[in-house]
Amino acid sequence: MKPATMRRVLVGPIPLLLAFLVLGLTYNFVVPPFENLDELEHFGVVRHIAETGRLPVHSAPEARIYHYRQEASQPPLYYLLSAGLVRLLGLQADDADAYIRFKPRVACGPGAPALYDNRAIFYHNPHQEAFPWRGTLLMLHVLRAWSTLLQTVTVAGTYLLARRAFPRQRQMALLATAVVAFNPQFLLVASGVNNDNLVTPLATVALYGLLQTLQTGLSARRTLMLGLLIGLAGLSKLSGWLLLPLALGVILFRVLRSSQRETDHPCSKIGHWSLVIHHWSLLIGHSSLVILPALALSGWWFWRNWRLYGDPTALQPMLELVGVRDVPVFPLLESGLLFRSFWGQIPCSFYPGSFYVPYVLLTIAGITGLIWGWQRLNPQRRWAVAFLSCWFGFVVLGWIRWNLTTPAPGGRLLFPALSAVAILIAAGIYSLAPWRWFVRGIAIVLALLALGTAAGILPAFFAPPPFRSPDAVSPASPTDVTFGESIRLLGYDLNVRPEKRFLDVTLYWQATGPITQDYNMALQMVSPVPGDDTLRWTYDSWPGRGNYPTTAWRPGVAIVDRYRFRLPDADFPTQAWDFHLVVYDEETMALLPVRADGMPVGNRWVLSRLRWPGKPPSCPEDGRLASDIRFGNAIALTHARVVPNPPDVRVVLCWKSLNPLLQDEHVFVHLYDPEGHLLRTGDGPPMGGAFPTSLWQPGDVVMDVHTLQDVALQAGNRIAVGWYHLQSGERLPATRDGEPVQDNAVLIWPDSP
Repeated sequence: MKPATMRRVLVGPIPLLLAFLVLGLTYNFVVPPFENLDELEHFGVVRHIAETGRLPVHSAPEARIYHYRQEASQPPLYYLLSAGLVRLLGLQADDADAYIRFKPRVACGPGAPALYDNRAIFYHNPHQEAFPWRGTLLMLHVLRAWSTLLQTVTVAGTYLLARRAFPRQRQMALLATAVVAFNPQFLLVASGVNNDNLVTPLATVALYGLLQTLQTGLSARRTLMLGLLIGLAGLSKLSGWLLLPLALGVILFRVLRSSQRETDHPCSKIGHWSLVIHHWSLLIGHSSLVILPALALSGWWFWRNWRLYGDPTALQPMLELVGVRDVPVFPLLESGLLFRSFWGQIPCSFYPGSFYVPYVLLTIAGITGLIWGWQRLNPQRRWAVAFLSCWFGFVVLGWIRWNLTTPAPGGRLLFPALSAVAILIAAGIYSLAPWRWFVRGIAIVLALLALGTAAGILPAFFAPPPFRSPDAVSPASPTDVTFGESIRLLGYDLNVRPEKRFLDVTLYWQATGPITQDYNMALQMVSPVPGDDTLRWTYDSWPGRGNYPTTAWRPGVAIVDRYRFRLPDADFPTQAWDFHLVVYDEETMALLPVRADGMPVGNRWVLSRLRWPGKPPSCPEDGRLASDIRFGNAIALTHARVVPNPPDVRVVLCWKSLNPLLQDEHVFVHLYDPEGHLLRTGDGPPMGGAFPTSLWQPGDVVMDVHTLQDVALQAGNRIAVGWYHLQSGERLPATRDGEPVQDNAVLIWPDSP
């Protein structure tokens, strides 16, 4: 290779490597301690080795202390190297228990609400976890940075592997490197404590050596190095052993090719049996050079597991902790989960659906380009594509086998084949559009998406609310409300968009003194009818979307706690709801007492009374009125039905709003005897107070039920209805077909119009 070409090969990926390092460190800072994928368990293994000098054992007394759970079964190379680094730097984790506190409320899994709330698994105090780090936090972040450095080998190796597979397509190699370096899930894994961060770079380097062997032929030295790499990969994670059948397949292929060429060569003077012996010796010798070093490096691990657990892989004790499937699942049923988690997932949630659209398009373009451009590939490149596809197939089969045993749809399990996948995608895209500006444009877009994930999406899951000086906040609705002794509500902003079912709320909190207990807050839409505790909707969490427990609050600082809710559909009509705020102790469910302006007001604070749309009521068709009955040209009576319900009588009325009313009006329902004497009344606000008329809008239909208690209808009885203002007693003027109605009381029984 010419010096100029060599320089381009070496210098080409450097900007991508630097960008990867910056993004990896950003993810390191953004993701709170132990919130990365299985990070607590992996950290526990490293810490155990560093502190005890021994590998962890399942069911040992220290298992609960170090929290390593199922990861005690993992091959130990990553943990041994990481523990060595910890000891070399003199790092300590004596204060680990202060940071390993599980939250009581976590919204995990696909059934969790579609909010960014309560995704953190652990208690976090942002003031204690801020830089500069000490003790456990320093150890954790150093190990995260160490993992990122290990994965730079994967990024650089992808570029070199792509250049070997497609020697003259530098832009394609850069695109493949960008696909790896800017995969948000790869960045998340690479910024956490996880043994994937060693097996993936080792597999990438081994792939390079295997492809070189496939292209140029067998070399004893290279085969020996491959055996060592496979042993190291298998000692990092069991999936590393998938390289062994791939290596044996490459060796067999080269021996067969060599046999065919020597047999077909017209000048060959070697006898048939000599060739057979020669090729068998090649096959056995190179296979031994792969198998024996690999077993020499990792055989002790299998022997240890056999003695401890009676299982050389140590999978059985792991499965006892993580659980096995009762019924096997067809792999395609979880391929969607696999795809999404290959590109982006946090331990507790997937990202919003729109996040995955660019990666779907990227994958489709890569597959389409490979199929379309296959005929134009020369034999060497076809073999390279087949080789990379074969490795990807091996890893997928390994995932299928594991996923049939225990639920494991995580896409990071495919990361040993990440470089191969990236090269195949890049090769397909390059065959469709081999333009430098286009390829670089895709790389830039991928980098921006990864940056947006680190700077926008992840903080939305984990970041505490902003802190301000009390003088710097200006709530739209200022208050002086205190919950308990030390939690003060300075005010709130409320933006209601019922047509889109959105509710934007900002609460301005302040601690007036130290808070020694973590309290929950609840926002609730409760029926405004006195004595009716019907809930339309509730949201329960620690403040700050679950990310700012009250024991972490600093006295005197204003906390700007913002929320956006999209309320689900519910089987309620359009009506009013009181929007409550309560603060409570989750263990006892006791509500903290509330004081407003120094005066006790109960145990909840009503932020607002909201009108919220719902399902239209089903008015009784047999009660439809033929006449046009109106009250004050603001309300029409469209249906009226009297239903005996011993010992009471129910009166069902349907009203239609014609024009807004500025004040709350009441309905009167009067029962008269034949002489016109008042016998019973069923007066009250519409819907028992659930929908005051000041919240009605033109077009609203309201079904309103009133009860005449302890009465039986007799011949000659009459029932009349109307509207009046509670304070003054003044009735709304009533008309029927445009004509005034006497006493503004409309007769609905027995002579209903």
